[in-house]
Amino acid sequence: MSRSNATPRVTATKTRLHLENARMRVVIDLTTGSYSGVDKATRTAIFKNARFRLDAAGNRSWPEPKMTVTWRKKIVKDAFGHGLRVTLVYTTKGRYTPNRLLLLTLYRDQSFLSIGWGVRNRFDYPIRVCDVEPLFAGQLFAGQEISEPQSLRGGAGAEPNVVEKGWQIEAMNSAMLTYRDGRQRRTVVAGGLTYAEFGRRVELLDGIKVWGNGPEPSRKTGFPQLSLACWDPHGKFIPPRSTHVSPDTLYLDFTVSDPFEALERYGMAMQTANNAQPNLYDFPTLCGWMVSNTSLGEGKLINNSPGLIEELDIANTHGFMKYSPLAVRLEPDHYCYDHQGDTQQGWWDDEHWSQYGSLRKPYANFATFCKAVTARGGVPFTYFQCSMPSNDFAGAHPAWMLNRDVSRLHVEHAHHRPLVRYDYTHPGFRKHVLRMWKRLRRDGMQGIKFDYPETAWARQGGFADTTFTTTSAYRELYRLCREGLGPHAYIHERILGNSVHEDVPRLDTTAGLVDLQRVWGDASHFEPEMASRIGLRWYKNRRVFQYYPDGKSFFREGRPLPSRQRRTFLTLIGFLSGRLELGTSIGSMTPEMIHDVTRLYPMFTGAQSPRPVDMLLGKRHPSVYAYRVTPQWTQVVLVNNGKRTATVSTPLSGDQPTTGSLGLNPRKRYYVFDFWEQRCVGRFKGHDALSLSLRAEEARMFSVREALTRPQVLSTNRHIMQGLMELHACRWSPKARRLSGQADVIGGEPFVLTLATNGYTLDRLSVSHGEGSHQHRQDLRGGADIILSCPQNTTVSFSITFRRRP
Repeated sequence: MSRSNATPRVTATKTRLHLENARMRVVIDLTTGSYSGVDKATRTAIFKNARFRLDAAGNRSWPEPKMTVTWRKKIVKDAFGHGLRVTLVYTTKGRYTPNRLLLLTLYRDQSFLSIGWGVRNRFDYPIRVCDVEPLFAGQLFAGQEISEPQSLRGGAGAEPNVVEKGWQIEAMNSAMLTYRDGRQRRTVVAGGLTYAEFGRRVELLDGIKVWGNGPEPSRKTGFPQLSLACWDPHGKFIPPRSTHVSPDTLYLDFTVSDPFEALERYGMAMQTANNAQPNLYDFPTLCGWMVSNTSLGEGKLINNSPGLIEELDIANTHGFMKYSPLAVRLEPDHYCYDHQGDTQQGWWDDEHWSQYGSLRKPYANFATFCKAVTARGGVPFTYFQCSMPSNDFAGAHPAWMLNRDVSRLHVEHAHHRPLVRYDYTHPGFRKHVLRMWKRLRRDGMQGIKFDYPETAWARQGGFADTTFTTTSAYRELYRLCREGLGPHAYIHERILGNSVHEDVPRLDTTAGLVDLQRVWGDASHFEPEMASRIGLRWYKNRRVFQYYPDGKSFFREGRPLPSRQRRTFLTLIGFLSGRLELGTSIGSMTPEMIHDVTRLYPMFTGAQSPRPVDMLLGKRHPSVYAYRVTPQWTQVVLVNNGKRTATVSTPLSGDQPTTGSLGLNPRKRYYVFDFWEQRCVGRFKGHDALSLSLRAEEARMFSVREALTRPQVLSTNRHIMQGLMELHACRWSPKARRLSGQADVIGGEPFVLTLATNGYTLDRLSVSHGEGSHQHRQDLRGGADIILSCPQNTTVSFSITFRRRP
């Protein structure tokens, strides 16, 4: 397709307007203001006659007043490239109905429709907008023959997300629907794009929700429909005689049929729209609180500054820092049950952190603690409670609380349900918080865990600055931290949002501010759904957020876990999440435990995450995850999510959504190498299936590489990614029959590089540092191990020459 053909354009008559690019056409009825979306490749209307609804609730709404629709167009150029925007202006004559603006944007090189909105307050009094549905009740499936529908909600925080049968779904953040229309697959992805002041809601329903007198909606009979909304419980304040064009936008794509590709395009768009650059945790984090906890950890009281420094000294003694830095998190989590509700919270200074036992001599302030941590090769982290003010702090600063109200300070309450809370919109409080973050940055603090974020979700408002919504005030908590600690700080949002934590919605609204969200409550064990909550968000993971399943212990009831269980959760966390938190002290780890942890580091980088390739095969939890390194090389994890030994299988080739395949070439052959077992599973034809027996709740890591006609790398013993992170510049010279490259060798540990020689015989090995040797492999005909060793960490250049086998 030529570039000119892809350029968006507008054509119009008196009653109809077409906005289109190469992929889709948006058809707008200028007499009613409704609009439809057409997939140009198949000439199919995916949704029809959607309306723009504002703060309405079905049959209890007032009748729609008469209105006129005008429009204008504008060429745009932004982070998504060249585009064209049509702004529809809905002018009404209703006594209490504001005018509305609908902003529809198509780009030359993008597959999605961006939907924005605005409100023009034409009255002499202010209005507050809470629920905006720029796309309401767009009719689905008209003229289609749908079958095999499946949907996936765009989970955040600890929200469960599984692939669900059927097409009806109500989801926060986003949703994916994939189905067959006759023999053709179609996929719809809809959700939040740019986040600032509102959350997002996606509804795919048979009929329209209607509120009556009760708290729960009923549903009108009608037609299958799609609705997309921006919502906020407190809403956006719009002054009299003013226009507000919202910075919040919605995403809709129905032109990409492959559900994996469609979701990955959405993740990339979210990343671009929110300038999300999540800092990747290229180190494990030792949680002082979990280790000190008797039920989740060891009851080893290290959650104080000297205790964590001692753990770093032990880590250095054990050689841990040869592989990775170690973050240590000091959690000042004194609660309100003593001292008449007085805690560290709000004061956030060395004096109060010391008063309640977190900072102790000789590290009695964060400056000396952070200096001691970094001197030992560590990364200093700490912990904040989002809106649980100390009583004495609230009493000293009543104007900094919501509604300027401290009248309920005297009431006893659970620590996570305070009756007095911070106002993150108050200029004085914001100045106080920002000053504190800048001080901690000077002290050397590099990472923050935000606990109980539900307490900062101010449903009822009460803000000193009336321009804030509930959502933007919640974002301000993290924005201040990002500004104060800087772009490279690690910011962690523990958003659980269950009934214990006030049922706050778990949202993507912190995109672009937060690096990490937790997907589970307090839990030092591991179970399959922890992996699938992360794995089924692969399209957002590493691009917009990282996700992790809380800290993990290597012991159960005082006994070490079997190596199989330990390696399973390390593999899944390292491969799917990218962030490991430890609930076992370094001093309690055996050499085998430390060895297994170090196989994850350095953590692999980039925005790509493994696909759950069998997610549409009717399983509750995916059992096959694939990460395409190159067209010839894929890293694969197989998981047995059951309680008994079972065979886990995946075809090497075939339609991925239908078969759960690895998507490889059926005409090629492939080697499969098991990392933890350090053995070659075999050589497979591209039309074969990889089938292996796995024990209960076991995960195994494999490198799958196309079989070549010359010597090639199969794996290493150093890293679960089997060459991605620890091998560099590997080249084959046909003329010299030489395989060369560089390997990152850890001092004192043999580095094993496994090769398939493919009809050649190894002739000579030379290395730039240390020692090198080689030996034949018994499990691989024509295979060899190259063993490299050095006394210190170094990068070893190697050169291996071969001769043709007679």
